[in-house]
Amino acid sequence: MHKRRRFFFYKARAADWVRRGMRVPFILASVACSLAWADGSELPQKKPAGRKLGLSIQVQGGGWGRGRKESIETVLNAVADTLIARLPPGRFAAPIVVTHTDGPPVALYGRGSAGEYRIRLHARDDNWHLYAYEFAHELCHVLSNYDAQPATHRDNQWFEEALCETASLFTLRHLAQRWEAQPPGPEWVGEAARLRGFFELLIGEGHRLLPADAPLAAWLRDNEDGLRRDPYLRQKNEVLANLLLPLFEHDPDNWQALAYLNLDPADARSSLRAYLSRWYASTPPAHRALVAGVLGLLALDDVVPPSHPPGPLQASAD
Repeated sequence: MHKRRRFFFYKARAADWVRRGMRVPFILASVACSLAWADGSELPQKKPAGRKLGLSIQVQGGGWGRGRKESIETVLNAVADTLIARLPPGRFAAPIVVTHTDGPPVALYGRGSAGEYRIRLHARDDNWHLYAYEFAHELCHVLSNYDAQPATHRDNQWFEEALCETASLFTLRHLAQRWEAQPPGPEWVGEAARLRGFFELLIGEGHRLLPADAPLAAWLRDNEDGLRRDPYLRQKNEVLANLLLPLFEHDPDNWQALAYLNLDPADARSSLRAYLSRWYASTPPAHRALVAGVLGLLALDDVVPPSHPPGPLQASAD
């Protein structure tokens, strides 16, 4: 593998991660979590879909604080269940090895000696909402074929970063809904409230909202050049992430469309229009409605052939 690629990774800016870390005390102080079953009984255990699909998530190494590796794996498999339960079996032939980092969470480009994906998370102790938030983002990069092409800089990576922030938001909301009724074990009783509180904190941040007098197409014209140069402009990425979320909420099966992103070598240096057009062309008809919805949201829907029916996603994006 090319040495320049070996240690290249997806990362947040350090200052941005400090800003995100400041949210943790707020959540811990504002959301009360019960630590015991109401009636002392245990809920039935459900095998995570990630494991049923053959996905192996292995938490390794130290640095996790009070977080037990078995518990961390339970949460990470729940994240995978949320995002990939509908993928065809065999999509992940290689395991995902997760280790701790004191820096920003990352999905390393270079795979391990056994071909495994390597993800590093910053979360520690029992901050399960942060494990879920971080791992959903990095797993989204894996779903999106982040390492399919050799380029170390990709002009459209910013769009993938926005998609992966959407994956984190989607995961927080859906895990909260699921764990409200059926947490995966006694130590997660009451955790749904913390997941929901973190989601609401993120989704409501002021910088995520478009100015009232600025349609998304105008916002894109003003900001795309900067995002193509630096895909880690998080406050810009998060504007689009909020707007993409309803497209996945409408039909969670739409996460399957990410498996067809970043497959063309020309994607690294192409325009956004060409990049999304190739994504649309590569995606099977059953999942093209999601890509068509994204194109409509960005006012690039002239890319979609007239024969494609308008569908509910495009209608909701207008």
